[in-house]
Amino acid sequence: MKRYADYARASISMSQDSMFKATLEWLFAENDIDLVVECGTYLGIGSTASMAQAIINSGKPHPEFITIEADELIYNEAVENLKKFPFVTPVWGLSVDCVAAREFILQDDAIRHHEQYPDVFIDYVDNPVETYIEEIEGQLSKTLQKGASYDVESKRILEGRRFRDNVLGSLVDKLENATPLFLLDSASGIGYFEFQTVGRMMNGRPHFVILDDIHHLKHFRSYRDISDENGGYTIINESLENGWAIAKYGE
Repeated sequence: MKRYADYARASISMSQDSMFKATLEWLFAENDIDLVVECGTYLGIGSTASMAQAIINSGKPHPEFITIEADELIYNEAVENLKKFPFVTPVWGLSVDCVAAREFILQDDAIRHHEQYPDVFIDYVDNPVETYIEEIEGQLSKTLQKGASYDVESKRILEGRRFRDNVLGSLVDKLENATPLFLLDSASGIGYFEFQTVGRMMNGRPHFVILDDIHHLKHFRSYRDISDENGGYTIINESLENGWAIAKYGE
């Protein structure tokens, strides 16, 4: 894989794309979406704010909107930035189970042998396994001890600090009768794992999904799957140039 920092459009956020914003406006105006789940809040001023504004502009009742961020320092900034959208609930945690996510990273062929995927971008050419594990432990801004492995003791410490993992799993009851929208844009090492988790949880029920970084390790396989004419997804809109796609599963 190639370093993402060398990608000509690496600094371009999908939330800056006028076509992305227009598609969001249409999505909320023309569809009855009653739950929004964003994996990867970051500072809350990009896609989170764009979706919140699209919801407001739709004129419809605000759906429940949960946005998840693993890094504590970044989460705290996002909470402040999102106060102007009181219907958005930031959660400090990880979308999926931390132990399962760690195992995915350790075993994922595309991470361990990224040199075999020459047309895909990756954040870390050197030692991506360790660095992606640090990310899921909330260390993007190094709020935890660098290099600590995630185990049961780590989970106990994190839980004592209000950190939640498997946030998606905690939403099973809400998802049973909802038409949700998932924006998947969190830790790059588990992007495909998140996408697979959403598919398993929805179990064939209709839902919408937004993928960011479709040329990247994060979602090059997720994009492959939503593009499969037999996969159940219909792509609503996409930008190959800016690296995002919006799709619906089911009728």
